[in-house]
Amino acid sequence: MNYIFENDYSADSLRWMRKREDKNIKFKSSLSQETLESLQEEIIAENDSAFAYFFAIEFPYKIYRMQKIILDKKDAKYALLFAQNIKYCDIKALQQVVINSKKIKYICKFACFVPNADINYLEKIILKSKDPKYAHMWLKHVKDCNINKFKNIILASKKPRYLFELAKHIKDINEIALIEDLIIASGSFMYIKLFAEKNKLANIDKLEQAVLNSGNCEDIKKFAKDVPRSSMKKFLIL
Repeated sequence: MNYIFENDYSADSLRWMRKREDKNIKFKSSLSQETLESLQEEIIAENDSAFAYFFAIEFPYKIYRMQKIILDKKDAKYALLFAQNIKYCDIKALQQVVINSKKIKYICKFACFVPNADINYLEKIILKSKDPKYAHMWLKHVKDCNINKFKNIILASKKPRYLFELAKHIKDINEIALIEDLIIASGSFMYIKLFAEKNKLANIDKLEQAVLNSGNCEDIKKFAKDVPRSSMKKFLIL
């Protein structure tokens, strides 16, 4: 059952569950054609995008009628989910709803998680937004993305989480050193340690010095314990 319990969808999921309970419809139940028709007509009358999606995900019956609700309402949130999870839907039409919404969150997720999305077109929208959050999502989830197009957006953000992800895709030692300096400047011990642990091109001495400069004994010991190449093992006896 592809119910979504993110903040965006949890309230709607609960509404759908209550509707099913009110009608005494059990999960994975088989409904008669008459019952399916009646339930669909009710959803159409209510013009409810969430119910249209949840019906479609659970009951593969006249899916085009449920899709029409979402298209007519121009509901980007459920256009994304419908395209992602419903077989034989109209990807192109649903994508256009998402694009027209101008909501970068759904546009980026559409590119990342919907098979047959128009990656090249959606990429231009994400780049134009210059939003590091979605540049980061793009790097993580779009296969064979062009790193160079998104690099400056991530670097300008100076956010260690995004910088750490960017470093995974880069092999140039000078660029790695730049990212490393930005992560150190952020003061985030978690990402300083992660960078030292996970990146083979990391300058361990420089990262160690940043941790030592913090003066935090617990952080120093944790770095020494968790980073295999650390030379600070002596701090473990403190």
